[in-house]
Amino acid sequence: MAKCGESAAVGCQTKVQRLHSNQGVRSTRSRAKRSASVKDVTATTPTDGTPKDPFLAEQLNESRSGDMLDLHGKGIKKIQKLETLPGVKILDLSCNSIEVIENLENNCEITELKLYGNNIRQINNLDRLQELQILQLQYNRITSLRKGLLKLRKLERLRLDSNQLICVESREFSGLSQLSSLDISHNQLTDITAVNGLPCLEELLASHNKLCGVVDLGRCNKLQELDLSNNKISEVLGLSLLETLTSVDLSGNVLCSTESLGSLCSLQELNLADNQLKSISSFSVQFPSLNVLNVANNNINFGEELKSLARCCHLVELHLAGKGTGTPDEEQTIDLEDISLLMPQLESLDGAILNTSNNKRQDTPVIEKTTLAIASLESTHQIISCFIDFESQMEDLQHSLTERFCRVKNLVESLPKQLPWRPSYTPVPPRLALVPSYGSRPQTGCSS
Repeated sequence: MAKCGESAAVGCQTKVQRLHSNQGVRSTRSRAKRSASVKDVTATTPTDGTPKDPFLAEQLNESRSGDMLDLHGKGIKKIQKLETLPGVKILDLSCNSIEVIENLENNCEITELKLYGNNIRQINNLDRLQELQILQLQYNRITSLRKGLLKLRKLERLRLDSNQLICVESREFSGLSQLSSLDISHNQLTDITAVNGLPCLEELLASHNKLCGVVDLGRCNKLQELDLSNNKISEVLGLSLLETLTSVDLSGNVLCSTESLGSLCSLQELNLADNQLKSISSFSVQFPSLNVLNVANNNINFGEELKSLARCCHLVELHLAGKGTGTPDEEQTIDLEDISLLMPQLESLDGAILNTSNNKRQDTPVIEKTTLAIASLESTHQIISCFIDFESQMEDLQHSLTERFCRVKNLVESLPKQLPWRPSYTPVPPRLALVPSYGSRPQTGCSS
């Protein structure tokens, strides 16, 4: 899912890192002063030597467009009151030098607040923003949430990635009854059980933390997308209870099996790369709707496991490249040569396009061919050759049937139209005819 403001956050990430050191602050300020435009309300200095206040009414009007106020990258250190600008719904204060969230209590109509790329250490003074739906606090120095989010009952999207969070507690999320997307990746979290208290959570991104051991997410009933990559997780419990889960990324962990995942009938995308898996034989039963699978860099013997994977009839994209075990390279290559025959619906294998008829994109990037990809391409040519041979055999069969039909037809036409003999039977004699009478009938009595 696309994250609001992500492109802007990435663009200012370098600047944010410079702001974390005093030397970086000085160099950034000097560059801003040199490159500022006429309309830059903070980075310019008038002829009298006094810096312009970015919160003056005339300066704010220049930065406003409709219901959006854009103060991105203006060198702001402190948030001033915005009473002169009623009706602002989207406020962008990202990539500045703000340390404290303040003076927003009179802007109750704000629905989206961008504060990423600052020096904020604590979340506070947001209780009056009852209409807030999107809050972006990534790339700051926040270490804990405390009570900063309790009153934001309409909040739907929250980004806290790339901070310094050590722990999150259930009570800190207790007021976020409408939260559907949470990004807490790139922190120092060791436990995320608190997210089970978010009833509407659909997207959870918690990669690059310090999660280890067993993670239980059984109460996130509406969860659709889950990213727990690059941690030290050995088991994930409760996912089998999540009927809406469609995407799971568990790459870069220490999983030895997928037994703890249970059966995920709705799962379409699964990334298990860079783990310690040894078998994938149960995937067709566990994940019957799987479309995309990545099991690269595991300890899987593909020579033995590939046939069982072929039963995943919906699989269109597969990643297998990386370390394997159990067979020599040459033997394993031979076992993988017929992967296209085993999975004819497969469109992509390790980035190489197999089925061009189902992929109309003309801008496909050039990808380095691995041994597996080359073998798969050869298998595709073998399939085409088989179809050609089959077509030739069908033509020969049709010709043979035509000849046989003609022979049978000629034989039938050579037969006589009438039977050459009469049937032997005794004719029935005709009925006896009446004997004609000549004269009168003789009398039998005497006449006197």
